[in-house]
Amino acid sequence: MQAVAAKISAKYQVVIPKLVRESLQLQPRSTLLFLLDGDTVILRPQPASFTETTRGLHKELWPDPDAWLEEERASWEE
Repeated sequence: MQAVAAKISAKYQVVIPKLVRESLQLQPRSTLLFLLDGDTVILRPQPASFTETTRGLHKELWPDPDAWLEEERASWEE
């Protein structure tokens, strides 16, 4: 993890450091998300599609979702 600092202007504006812009491949008019967790802020680019970004998330919990779904539906018939 690398730390980069930036100052807040009198109008509460921040210039995103070049290292961050390049690392995140930010372009003018990019939209950023500010994720707040207590006193921690995570800044990340907004994905073009949240569905595509989260596809496969936690797949280790359901390695075979079709089998799980069939088992779950079978339990409804009992």
